[in-house]
Amino acid sequence: MIPHDPTLVILSTTIAILGAFTACVMMSNLRALNRGERRVRILMASGTLGGSLWAMHFVGLLSVSAPINFAYNPILLAISAAIALTGTTIALLSLGAREGSYPARFPTGVAVFGATIAATNYLGIAAIAGRGLNLSWFLTLISIAVSMQAASIVLGFLFRRRGVILTLAGSIGLGLCLAATHYLAIDSTQGLERTLLAVPPYESGISKPYLAWSATIMMYLLCSICLCVFVITQFRDEIE
Repeated sequence: MIPHDPTLVILSTTIAILGAFTACVMMSNLRALNRGERRVRILMASGTLGGSLWAMHFVGLLSVSAPINFAYNPILLAISAAIALTGTTIALLSLGAREGSYPARFPTGVAVFGATIAATNYLGIAAIAGRGLNLSWFLTLISIAVSMQAASIVLGFLFRRRGVILTLAGSIGLGLCLAATHYLAIDSTQGLERTLLAVPPYESGISKPYLAWSATIMMYLLCSICLCVFVITQFRDEIE
């Protein structure tokens, strides 16, 4: 097992739960909306869910108790972020953009979102480990399978009818599912600590906690803005 900073592990899991909760709120009562409003809500849910997926992964990488050089391969790191946002958006739009499309397109949505989760995790790990990255293919296959299962759970929950209590409880479960995929991907590596020590160091002067809290604050602001927009639109609709 690779040692982690427990504070940053909790922080990364909290990010996943916050993103899942915001996405659940954004996806609530979609059937009552017109097509344009539905698309806007789905895009906000995609931004918060995909953003929290990547931010959770980023902070999870910071929690590894070894020196990490994020400047070693910034292109891969940026690609992992782009995949998290793009893949989540494609999955949610394919299921919810048109009324009645959910049942037929659910397997496709799960495949897209599951691949998004796995790709985000492994590209991020590759970005900091470089060519020295070694994987246990057995654990990697299990990790990908778990990513697909997590995608099924997340999408199934987002598109079901639920009350406030179920949304709150479910958000915690969804966040834990997403966080589990990251840490399982980390555990599927072999000798990651030795690999990270072999990567050329980068002395930026920025500490891991600072980077972790910066990512957390950005996700908090994004989720807060989406939730405020949701509350304002709900209040406006009630007045009308």
